[in-house]
Amino acid sequence: MLHLLLTTINDSDNDYRTAGILYCLASWVEGCGEPAVLFFLRKLEVPPRVEAEGIATVVKTVVTAVGIQVLPTSWSVTVFGLAQMAYAMTYTSYVYIRAWSRPDWKSKSLPPTSLSAFWSGLDRKTCYTTVVYTLQGFFKHALTDADKIVLRSMANKYDKGVYAMGASYGGMAARILLQPLEENARLLWSRQAGNCIGNKDSLWELMRSYTTLVKLVLYVGMVFSCVGVHYTNLLLNILAGRTWGSNIEAANVLAAFCIYTAFLALNGMTEAFVYAVSSSDTAASEMTKLGLVHSVTGLAFAATASVLMTRYGTIGLVAANCVAMFIRSLYSLQFASRYFSTKMQDQKRPLLIFEICPHPIVLAVFGFAWFGTRWSLHNITRQGFHLYLDLRNSVWLLQTGQHVGVGLAFIAAIIVLAIVFDRAFIQSLREMVRQRGSQQESDSQKQIREKED
Repeated sequence: MLHLLLTTINDSDNDYRTAGILYCLASWVEGCGEPAVLFFLRKLEVPPRVEAEGIATVVKTVVTAVGIQVLPTSWSVTVFGLAQMAYAMTYTSYVYIRAWSRPDWKSKSLPPTSLSAFWSGLDRKTCYTTVVYTLQGFFKHALTDADKIVLRSMANKYDKGVYAMGASYGGMAARILLQPLEENARLLWSRQAGNCIGNKDSLWELMRSYTTLVKLVLYVGMVFSCVGVHYTNLLLNILAGRTWGSNIEAANVLAAFCIYTAFLALNGMTEAFVYAVSSSDTAASEMTKLGLVHSVTGLAFAATASVLMTRYGTIGLVAANCVAMFIRSLYSLQFASRYFSTKMQDQKRPLLIFEICPHPIVLAVFGFAWFGTRWSLHNITRQGFHLYLDLRNSVWLLQTGQHVGVGLAFIAAIIVLAIVFDRAFIQSLREMVRQRGSQQESDSQKQIREKED
């Protein structure tokens, strides 16, 4: 019996060890694809990366499902490591295949072949700035994972599972919608900031694109916070089944993540501007200031998380994350205001806070949308219809359909009122989309000419 127990423990250790090695190798393989990813990002081309992630996710899902069925139970964790390796290989292969099909990728000069040529080609100032950014990245990663540290020390297994579920589904909006927007905005602002030297028109264009994109993500975040927050039970029933869909605590945590999405959107876009416009001369000092802000944010998170989680559980942890994101956003907004004030000293300019906020009438409708969808949810909650799916029940279909219809009606009203009252924002957004389309068309024509040559 003892020998059997020791053998089982050793098998479990080997299983976890192998999975860990596979995850590390997968990270390295995925990192090898960054040159191709950066190539497309410089051209503001999002589809290749999105397609790579989509195809790789499908491959990962298939490998996981097949591995669980085919491989022995002693490899139950290794299966996920193999699936992650399949994801990384598929992702990296696809982005390089797309890049190699481009003439402008092949025309790039080859890297230096000797170590001495490599070192001689390095710029020391750029290397120093890179080290500062790397340290900043490690610190930011630690701050991002602070909620996991709090969970390990203060939460039980059930709360950890509920929070992990909420983070997985609640983070989909950030991964699918917000992250591509932030990456493209960062590259766009970096280009525009480079053109602003001695050019007032380019400076106004930079300010217009900044206010437009920040306002856009605020609209997205507020839709989740004011409307989506009351549809979490229905979403969980569709995506995770009745076990999670009927779990009130899980639905509340996912609703808290919907509110968190608005803070995440504001911080992500405004902080992208800080990274984008910091010149090589000021990047190190700005990153140092940002590091200090992150230190203050970490202390604020630790203080609020310990209090709020004790009183409100996992919802309190999400609220502490909201506080942390709000503090970081305040510094990023202050940085943008200071940046434009310095560059536009002799010009009248509007206050940024009024430019990035939706029109007051639209804000009022967002408030009505929260109360309206809350009232609609209350109606189906009294009958318990929010806890399950029953497509064969005509009463359930009618009540739930009305609930969904209320949310869609408010979203449509918000869009219409934004078009009517936020005309400058809509016009600016249209112009950015038009410019993006013309840029893609010119790039396509350039590729065709290079192929013909």
